Amino acid sequence: MIRKTSFNVILLAALIAMTCQHALGQIPTGTPRTDEPVRLNTTADIIIYLVLPLTVIVLGIFWWFFYKKPKNEREKEKADKN
Repeated sequence: MIRKTSFNVILLAALIAMTCQHALGQIPTGTPRTDEPVRLNTTADIIIYLVLPLTVIVLGIFWWFFYKKPKNEREKEKADKN
């Protein structure tokens, strides 16, 4: 009974999300909007659109290879010993 209820709740939430996409996707009034592509003329734009995303990606890769992966291997070794 609980599984059926949770399925119905998820189905209802998905239905609401699909029907409200137009309303949720609107730009608020008073917000400046430009349909032009990003121009990398200023240092701030270069940092925001290039440097910061690349930094996050590189740090994520380093975190995976130097922290997460060795930790998983240590846990596997402990499990093998037991």
